Amino acid sequence: LAFSRRIEKNQGHSAVGMRQRWSLLSLSIFGLVLHLSLRASFVPCRYLRAASIPRVRRHAQDLDGRNVKKEYKVNEEIRANEVRVVGIASGERGQMEETNQIMSISQALDMARDYGVDVILINEDQDPPLVKIASVGKYVYQENKKKKEQAKNKQPKMKEVKISYTIGDHDLYTRLTQIEKWVENPRQQVKVQVVLKGRSRMFENQARQLLDRVRREVAAYAKVPGVDRGNDPVTKDGRGDLIMLLGPGPDRALLKQIIEEAGGKKAVQKGALEEEDEEEEEEEEKEAPTDEDDEVKAIEAEMKEMREELIECGISPGQVNQEPEMQDLLKRLNAAKAKVGA
Repeated sequence: LAFSRRIEKNQGHSAVGMRQRWSLLSLSIFGLVLHLSLRASFVPCRYLRAASIPRVRRHAQDLDGRNVKKEYKVNEEIRANEVRVVGIASGERGQMEETNQIMSISQALDMARDYGVDVILINEDQDPPLVKIASVGKYVYQENKKKKEQAKNKQPKMKEVKISYTIGDHDLYTRLTQIEKWVENPRQQVKVQVVLKGRSRMFENQARQLLDRVRREVAAYAKVPGVDRGNDPVTKDGRGDLIMLLGPGPDRALLKQIIEEAGGKKAVQKGALEEEDEEEEEEEEKEAPTDEDDEVKAIEAEMKEMREELIECGISPGQVNQEPEMQDLLKRLNAAKAKVGA
């Protein structure tokens, strides 16, 4: 009896263990299937982030639907609720009138639509942000034009040429060629410095002779300012180096002196007479309409440049000739052609 009960007990335990093993096996199979299905549809997070971020447009559109370079936030791109309008373009020429009005962005957009222009964000760091109501293409064109004028009027940084009193002829002519390129800019100045260190300060006379040679070599295209007023062309700085400043333009007095030294006064007078004869012949050959033809060509070149700039600012090619700048150039061109015809 006891033996039979033990057999029944063992059979019960084996049945329970079999059920547990089947349940674990089914769970393992289910987990494997789930893992494979998820892996098949898995997308890395970096791809999800890249897909969720929209690409920034290279060009923005104004209210007329024209593409312009994205240098400013315009119209619906402005996220502020209120803005301060500091300028409104009005009139046929789009002249900017200064204002100081605080309004909602919706009111500014409505005003811009009434004028047929755009709302341009000028400074978003202010509270409220500063905006102007104007055509974004014309505004960008005017700003670029101002930057170009400022760059033209800006004094360029002085160039420096450092040499030794023992410099060779080849290296010296290399420096002179560089100076010639620099002084092509009518506002450029060049500082020629002979470095004297230690015992080399004993050879100051040789250094002065070298600077005098440089001055003579560049006399055709560069001169020392103030020499005609009696100033010394060579100065000495606090370290003992010799310095000579050069500016653009020929040194006529020095060139005359060099010619006199080479051929005497008669050669100078003869050369001057020959130059006068050549100038008289050139003036006789020139005709009056030539200057006017040059004026017409210059205006046509200016019109071409203006047309390219306006198109680059987003103005359609068909509307370019209707812009005030082009109208002024057309009037000038017609006047110049009328002079030529007369």
